[in-house]
Amino acid sequence: MAQSWKEEFIDYEGAKLQVLKGGRGAPLLVLHGVGGSQGWLGFHEALSKHFTVHAPSHPGYNKSERVGWVDSITALAHYYHGLIRHLGFGEYYLMGSSMGGWLAAEMASMRQDGIKKMALGAPVGIRPKKGEIAELFLTPRSEVEKLRFYDTKQIPNYEQTYGRKLTAEEQNVERQNREMSQRLCWQPYMHNPNLPQYLKKVSTPTLIVWGKQDAIVPVECAELFHQAMVNSKVQIIDKCGHVPQVEKPREFLEAVEEFLTSK
Repeated sequence: MAQSWKEEFIDYEGAKLQVLKGGRGAPLLVLHGVGGSQGWLGFHEALSKHFTVHAPSHPGYNKSERVGWVDSITALAHYYHGLIRHLGFGEYYLMGSSMGGWLAAEMASMRQDGIKKMALGAPVGIRPKKGEIAELFLTPRSEVEKLRFYDTKQIPNYEQTYGRKLTAEEQNVERQNREMSQRLCWQPYMHNPNLPQYLKKVSTPTLIVWGKQDAIVPVECAELFHQAMVNSKVQIIDKCGHVPQVEKPREFLEAVEEFLTSK
């Protein structure tokens, strides 16, 4: 079978941005988390049946070059608003997971005209009131991978995909991605104290999806995001950790596809 997606490099803000792109229809911008792009995954492929999926590696991640002034999630949100104008999206759909969900929420709080709908997968960005967001930057990769999932037996080929030893090149990319995430999210750690206030003005229809057994971001944060966003709804997936699109892809896609494609 012919590959259904392609890799592009966009010249923007004096640097090259790596983008995986596939499908047809209205643009859907998919924003990754602290670990960087994991490539074209099953949920990208499924959503590309309805949308033209644009999955960039943020500046400084994977094969994307750094942009000097992008040093916070707020700055990165401004960067993407400029990129959207540069690409001439017009109306588009927005989706982000973990740090990418925080980034999407910040983007909507700045400027929501043009965003048709938004889906957030277990976003960081709001500090929990009871629990804590897990420390990811000083924790070994093997331990972070265990935290990401509720039950690794639910994930086909887990050992080959997530549990294996990285090549030297992959280790360099992982260090680069982790360093960039520290730059964006270290202080305050993984949240913006003002984000709940910013989100009060966001009326974009939003779906918040969370794994009930999330060990990285407490599931209580789903309700905190919901309370802050007037036009949001929450979908909790049982027996699932921080990455429902990988651990429970059927349930995740059923919720997201129905929400994004409904009139």
